[in-house]
Amino acid sequence: MADKKDYTSLLGRSSGASWGDIAGAYLSGSKKKDNRARNVLLATLFFNAKESRMQSKVMKNLKENNQQKTFENAGITNRWNAYNKLMEEDEAYKANPNFFRMQSEKQFAVNNVNFPTGNKLLQSEIDFRNKEVSELEEALKNIHFEKIKTGNITKRLSKEEFYKPFEDYYKGRQEEISAPANVSLVHKAWDKITNREDKKILTDMQKEQRLNEATRGSFGYLLNPDEITGDSAIAQYKPTEMLVSKGEAASQILSTIQNESMAKNLITNLKQDTYSRRDLQDFITLTLVDFNPYVEKYNRAFEAYDARNYPEGNKPKKGEENYPDYIERRNNFADIATGLGNETTNKIKSDMYMLKDLRQNPEKNTDIIKALENRIESYTRSDKDKVLFNVVASSISDAENRVTVDKEIENGKFKDLNDYALSLTKDLRSVYNITD
Repeated sequence: MADKKDYTSLLGRSSGASWGDIAGAYLSGSKKKDNRARNVLLATLFFNAKESRMQSKVMKNLKENNQQKTFENAGITNRWNAYNKLMEEDEAYKANPNFFRMQSEKQFAVNNVNFPTGNKLLQSEIDFRNKEVSELEEALKNIHFEKIKTGNITKRLSKEEFYKPFEDYYKGRQEEISAPANVSLVHKAWDKITNREDKKILTDMQKEQRLNEATRGSFGYLLNPDEITGDSAIAQYKPTEMLVSKGEAASQILSTIQNESMAKNLITNLKQDTYSRRDLQDFITLTLVDFNPYVEKYNRAFEAYDARNYPEGNKPKKGEENYPDYIERRNNFADIATGLGNETTNKIKSDMYMLKDLRQNPEKNTDIIKALENRIESYTRSDKDKVLFNVVASSISDAENRVTVDKEIENGKFKDLNDYALSLTKDLRSVYNITD
């Protein structure tokens, strides 16, 4: 049996001769040479072919290793970018404790481009902004510190330190693949004979763990999107939901109404502690308007409609089945005749009346109710405001309804026609959700 010294002497030798060398040697053999020499030559030929296949396999594995490195490089780059961003934010926060506050304010501005600017904000607007910004700030801080805790991050790694396990892993894999035992039968045999302890076989799980450590897989959680929901998310600013205090309302009246007497009358009649912007606008408009000219115009239009359609005086009476249809058609005619309405406002009113009827059986008419609500919402603010004013004006002008209204004023339910108009407008906005 050959000893170790004999195998060691083979490690430095070139692995085999060429096909021409072997064939020449084989064919030049004479009868004086025994068959043993020829068998050695044949064995050498097999030996070289085997090593050629080994070397081809090594080249293939090296190529696959390089491809895998390229693929995994994209992943570790993403994790580095996320890690680096986290560290930059951590450093920024330590340098300035208001860092997340400023981030929250930027996000508020992005989400609410229609939020008013300047120094004339309502207190409710100031409170709204502070609440939304503070809640998001707290959420951002909690998310940040949770990321630090999850990754057990105690110090900042440089980019070289972050990538080192990755580079070492693939450098090691390259050395493993191209090891002498993988390209030479002699070295392969030597490894078996020496029974080297460092040639341990790794399980699939161990291989996966090594790759995960090399590619910084433990930082994969940093790639997950931040979830900010509920109260922590920035709410949409809706001017109609901002409340105006009585003092703020008085200030707005003084700054917009030039007539001192009118302004004083408005301020005196401020009954509520707070108003929405829309309610305040309705209050100012409907308190100041003189309905008498409108009543005269509507009464003339009503008479013209009845004369054209009911010349014998047989118009529908209140309580009859066709009375609501008569009122709708008459009022639509009057709106256009007085110049206060148009085809669009009449269409809006028709949608409103239809919606009112359908709501008598909401379960049966769910889909069409929703469609009508969406269509009413889609009309412009100006057209919807015209419709509300026209409904109020025609209601005041209607002879039968006016009797009821006058009695309610007399009984103290309403201060005057303007107070009734304001109450009716508020009810209409609520019923048809016209708040914008």
